[in-house]
Amino acid sequence: MMRLFLILSLLLTPLLHAERPLYALDNGLGGIKAPQQQAALLKKLGYGGIVTRPNWCKQAMVDAFDKEGLKILATYVVIPAGETPPAELEKHFELIRTHKTIVWLGISKPKGKQSTDEDAAATARQVVDLAAKYDLSTCLYPHVGFHTDTVKSCERLHQLAQRPKLGLGFTLCHFLAQNPHSELEATLKRIAPYLMLVQVSGADELKAPKIDWKQLIQPLGSGTFDVGRVLKTLDEIKYQGPVTLQCFNIKEPAAQHLSASMQAWKGLNPS
Repeated sequence: MMRLFLILSLLLTPLLHAERPLYALDNGLGGIKAPQQQAALLKKLGYGGIVTRPNWCKQAMVDAFDKEGLKILATYVVIPAGETPPAELEKHFELIRTHKTIVWLGISKPKGKQSTDEDAAATARQVVDLAAKYDLSTCLYPHVGFHTDTVKSCERLHQLAQRPKLGLGFTLCHFLAQNPHSELEATLKRIAPYLMLVQVSGADELKAPKIDWKQLIQPLGSGTFDVGRVLKTLDEIKYQGPVTLQCFNIKEPAAQHLSASMQAWKGLNPS
């Protein structure tokens, strides 16, 4: 009986992995501006929904994605360290509350002055508390050049902020730009208890960390880096959260590169 259970587990693992939905960032939709067309294309290609941002998400987008049964998974919010959330952000949170959208928070460096971890943590607390009014969770985005530039920076702020509805994100392109790829598995395992959002893209395996978005942001299935390493580790840590697709500055038409990425996604299984 135990042997049969093990065989079934091995057979089902790829299927369970393949059922994990993929969500596209809005920067992958190119010139497609109409929410109805965005939702229709993502639905046709098999995506679970979109990652948007406050200035681009209006009632028409909510209605279009509701109609297609797709999720507005996350909203990308950037606020300088030490500053308070703008007044219009609360209206945005109220608009997306029915989608249980994750607030993907990047804390940038303020212009003309230095920022401290306490400045950044204070901003994070305000955003988390505002989002929590609408039953939304917040996730720190590690982004090159921000105060939240690396996973380790986000870990420091997460501990300092002391908010249970604040999680950590992992973005493959920003990680490879700043860290040796050999540290990938250990990093994901270390942040596993707080990991809320993961972002992938096709990428090249660099000999040393380098900020080169042309190499680090490609359609899935392109590049020499084995993205399967990310998915294998997510399975090992029993990550049940969402995975998103970074598409910044990809030149192919949206339908073309999003289709290629989805085909590659369906073929990705842990080894």
